[in-house]
Amino acid sequence: MLAAVRNFVVGFLIAALVFGTVAYFIVGFLEENIIGIAESPADSSNVPDAPPSYPDLEGESFNLLLIGTDYRPGYFDDYIENLRTSPATLGLLTADIRPRSADLIMLISVREETRKIAVTCIPASTRVSVNGEYQLLGEVYDRYGVSAIVSFVNYLTATPIDYYISANVTDAGKILNLIDGVTMDVPVDIYNPYYENNLEPDMAGYDLTTKIMIPAGKAEIDSTNLFALLHYRTARITAGERESVLSSLARATIKKAVSDKYLSNAAELFERALTYTKTNMQVTDLTSNLGIFRAYDEFTVMTVTYPGTYSKLGDDTCFIPDTANAHITFREINGTGTNPTK
Repeated sequence: MLAAVRNFVVGFLIAALVFGTVAYFIVGFLEENIIGIAESPADSSNVPDAPPSYPDLEGESFNLLLIGTDYRPGYFDDYIENLRTSPATLGLLTADIRPRSADLIMLISVREETRKIAVTCIPASTRVSVNGEYQLLGEVYDRYGVSAIVSFVNYLTATPIDYYISANVTDAGKILNLIDGVTMDVPVDIYNPYYENNLEPDMAGYDLTTKIMIPAGKAEIDSTNLFALLHYRTARITAGERESVLSSLARATIKKAVSDKYLSNAAELFERALTYTKTNMQVTDLTSNLGIFRAYDEFTVMTVTYPGTYSKLGDDTCFIPDTANAHITFREINGTGTNPTK
């Protein structure tokens, strides 16, 4: 009995000594490290900045696709619908059919929660696959219409398109006139696309003698010279430069449209503008987002270049889109990626 007690006591003392020593070192380690870390100043380099917090505006984030086409039935009568109605006049068997293409494809992403607006020109020469055959994105419009352009941009950018607005160049000029035109910086002289044009000399109302339609510098853009600006594409400029000019036009138009002078009468102006477009927007879509438009000056407007490369295929130059990088970029813009833009 005494031996058992003695063994228990000795075992207890040894255990206490061992565990006590271990506990001492554990506690010391905790005091010097964990507690010390808690009491030391925070290392700001390892702490991500909190995203800025903005008060909610009247309205929600949205993605708008602008489509500008070269369709001008008031000037040309050799589109396919004209051939169907008056083949004898045009000589159906010999006449070329004038195609309709989307020359301007621009995605505008408005993020209410981050106060950012991203403007992206999708090149009309982007190569896409249609029923197993390659075609230029702008040319898709002629056969498949607005819905096909919307679908392709949705695929190219991984971005849901909430609204689209499509207008031909003539009607776009009329819309621009509703806000009395815009002022913007033009980087170079814009030449008249019809200067000394001998191919179609019978085009009534066209100025064939003025060489420079828009001089470089600050310029007033309205229905009289919009066509020249939209067709700013010569061998002397890059596609990126043209996209920059078109983005500047869009930004100048938006900025003026949301100014106090026009925003106070926004619903009426927008209703008039709708008559010149094909769109899924309603006046109520505009009025429900008036808070965003009123706060336009609080937004950072950035131009985003769609990733890809230009390549010569046969006689044509087309844009090969880098959809993988594009999807990463636009998911960040829309706040749906792994590292959303803040």
